[in-house]
Amino acid sequence: MTPAARRATDLLERVLAVLERAEQRDGQADMVAHVADAIESAEPLVIQAGTGTGKTLGYLVPLLAAGQTAVIATYTKALQDQLASVDLPLLQRAFADDADLAFEWAVLKGRNNYLCRQRINDLETGADQLDVGDASQRVAKEVKKLVAWCDKTDTGEISDVPFGVSDSAWSKVSIGSDECPGAGKCKFGDTCFTEIARERAGAANVIVVNFTLYGLDLQQNREFLPAHDVVVFDEVHELEDVISDTASVVLTPRVVAGAAETARKAARSQKTVNAMTKTAKMFDEVLAQHTDKRFANSLPDDLRDVIAQLATHAKKIANELREITDETPEVLRAQSVIGRIESDLAQLSSWSKNTVAFVTAPRGAHRLTAAPKRVDGTLTPVWSDTTAILTSATIPGGLPQRLGLAVTDEDIVRVASPFDYRANSLLYLAGDLPAPNTDRRNEAVNERIRALIEMSGGSALVLFTAWGTLRQSVDALRGELGEHITIYSQDDMPKKALLNAFRDDTTSCLFATRGFFQGVDVPGDALRLVIIDKVPFPQVGDPLLEARREDAGTTAFMSIDVPIAAAALAQAAGRLIRTATDHGVVAVLDPRLATKGYKEAVLSGVSHMPETSSLRDVERFFDKRR
Repeated sequence: MTPAARRATDLLERVLAVLERAEQRDGQADMVAHVADAIESAEPLVIQAGTGTGKTLGYLVPLLAAGQTAVIATYTKALQDQLASVDLPLLQRAFADDADLAFEWAVLKGRNNYLCRQRINDLETGADQLDVGDASQRVAKEVKKLVAWCDKTDTGEISDVPFGVSDSAWSKVSIGSDECPGAGKCKFGDTCFTEIARERAGAANVIVVNFTLYGLDLQQNREFLPAHDVVVFDEVHELEDVISDTASVVLTPRVVAGAAETARKAARSQKTVNAMTKTAKMFDEVLAQHTDKRFANSLPDDLRDVIAQLATHAKKIANELREITDETPEVLRAQSVIGRIESDLAQLSSWSKNTVAFVTAPRGAHRLTAAPKRVDGTLTPVWSDTTAILTSATIPGGLPQRLGLAVTDEDIVRVASPFDYRANSLLYLAGDLPAPNTDRRNEAVNERIRALIEMSGGSALVLFTAWGTLRQSVDALRGELGEHITIYSQDDMPKKALLNAFRDDTTSCLFATRGFFQGVDVPGDALRLVIIDKVPFPQVGDPLLEARREDAGTTAFMSIDVPIAAAALAQAAGRLIRTATDHGVVAVLDPRLATKGYKEAVLSGVSHMPETSSLRDVERFFDKRR
């Protein structure tokens, strides 16, 4: 063991000694040693840490031992909240009396998560009126409470609001980075909640952010986050998609029209603003002609023409706004919004081999997206400037290479879970059911779900890859599982309330879609059975994935679709065993796993579970544990 690893593992023992009900976990100690060595050598580390390893302490402890400044980037808000409310305060208290280990930490979020004092001032002075046409009485009441809360809060952060607040109300008192002129040009810059949060982060040793904020920082040439020696990407299996989103340009007619209206409040001449509003309508009409189309090499002529017109209008408005010497909030906001539109239009006018553009119409609103097919170039500064620790309970094959790291799948460090999956779990593969998209598939699947839930006595999380299948299954089975077994559907209530109801009613069943494949932590008897209706391959028709498949050629299915499906399946199966005393069955109701050559690859993330295709084995498993 290296000196760095020894120092970190010794520190882990100190931490465990002050924790209540702490457990010595070999996998956690191994992870601590690997992370310590990576930090010492300044080499990237990709480490798969099985459920129950305790990976949060697995990277926090060696970070503190090394004494380096680190950013921890997470995918889910739940993990951010765990770090901020549990892990970091605990470690801070544990080492408060040790000058060598004392540290400061901070959570940093995007600008629209904080109250905007300029917006609050506009509301208080009447510069921004809330009338009946603009907001409901409920929203207006919430806004008034938020305005009053502004004088009481130290953070101004949405998660600290002590009462319920709707998205509509919050949008009235917050501002996006597109609209913000910056602290230097705002009269409230010295007391801006976002700037205060950034100052706290700048003075901290450990800064917690989400993937989106980290990606936006890369787009802003590293100007938002403080300098750091180490970055930890936790739940890294989601990083590629998030970085692709943050590196994409998305433009809609509504955004363009909104920018024009923002400029209208500040511009002295309305001529160019009116022209931009008119062209925004033309933009919508042109996009409608290309809905669901993908462009691999360049935009079509009509789209290029309307974008060029919008760029001309935006440039002229920007020049007019720069000539205004009175820097009112309206002028500053207009300059920021028009500047962002200019930047987006310039990016849409340029092209590279790595770009794919497409038109979609979610909820009937047309949008043009230009996205990178690969994100390795975007992430290059991360790998060159910082020591990167990439971790997750599941790491898809080929992910490190797609992110731009010279790390093969064989180089990934795999730390085993401390849980006894051989004794406490079973993987059931239903090879006898009709294949997806064949006759009588739904009826057969519903009957198998009913049979499995009867064996488990309820306590089932039933996961579907499509909303339509979920709803027909709920309709068919609700009231048919026995008088003591309640079915909760994802449609019934918000996710937090739904999970609370599922935990409290320990024989109930929760029917849900992909949004519940991760972020669901229900230990104990409330969850003894996870059913997955079919292999969760990515949806056909996703334009970005289609472009990546074309580039991959004949290897596309095994190099793109199968790793995504394997990671999603492993994440879903990971909902089952959350503590050392948990037990249960994961059932995959997809007969293709009995015949297709991709079985081993798809099941790579659940290979630690004993496998069966016999319902009788499932019945015996539950009978032994009653």
